[in-house]
Amino acid sequence: MENLHNYIVAGHKFGICLPEGMSAQHLLKPYEPFAVGDDQQVLFTLRLEMVDNLRTVASEKVLKCLNDEPPYFWIFEEEDGSYSFGFSYTKTHPDCILKVPSASDESIVYVKKDGAEKIAEFAISNAVMLLYTFYTAPYDTMMVHASVISYEGRGYMFLGRSGTGKSTHSRLWLNHIPDTELLNDDNPVIRVFDSKALVYGTPWSGKTPCYKNMQVSLKAVVRLSQAPYNKIVRLAPLQAFASLMPACSCKRWDNEAMSSLHKSVEKTITMVPCYHLECLPDEDAARVCYNAVLAE
Repeated sequence: MENLHNYIVAGHKFGICLPEGMSAQHLLKPYEPFAVGDDQQVLFTLRLEMVDNLRTVASEKVLKCLNDEPPYFWIFEEEDGSYSFGFSYTKTHPDCILKVPSASDESIVYVKKDGAEKIAEFAISNAVMLLYTFYTAPYDTMMVHASVISYEGRGYMFLGRSGTGKSTHSRLWLNHIPDTELLNDDNPVIRVFDSKALVYGTPWSGKTPCYKNMQVSLKAVVRLSQAPYNKIVRLAPLQAFASLMPACSCKRWDNEAMSSLHKSVEKTITMVPCYHLECLPDEDAARVCYNAVLAE
């Protein structure tokens, strides 16, 4: 029997198909709050398959190995001009390979049989996130590297370079601003509609196990940078675009996908105020930010 599991994130449905005998309870636990039935059409399906050797499923022509820290992202060029992708914990070799057929909505992520249980969750998580950004881009949907706090039904998004203190700033809100709640701590999703922008929890929350199937209105986007003081300013539209755009996941080598992302970011910054917070990792930083974004 096919071991197929369906999920909806930000209104977009997808499926994950596991090999027979492999436990969904262990591998797909972060997805459980997003589980749905099979009564709707899926955008894509990811199938996990095991092979003896990863070299048999992807070209040896590596175009790029990206990212400054794990997970490393590999791009391979195939003989027919298409691309395959890989993810890894180190830059020595890919730990899994993702194949995305152009004529099908079913993609396959391959892992080695030897040690499959150890790498399968890593492979599925990274492959699904990549596919999700591919397939949802035309629907004004953006996955953002950020941390989001929910307060009184509204979302406050904190973004910045790795190590800037996004999670730390969210914790400061949680500790010092009553009635706040963490929505997601690494990869929330923004979806833009005609008159509003919503931010959603996802199954992808980095090192913080926060997998909430909920949505709130996006009230503010705040770019963080470290400083020996706490100061916040509202950004002009061009500055806001330059702050949000780099934080969004996208197939950046694809002109059509980038065009969709540009439009979605432009729509977002016309609806949602964006700020720059120069800050210390202290209570005052949370209060300075809170007072500014709640004053709008």
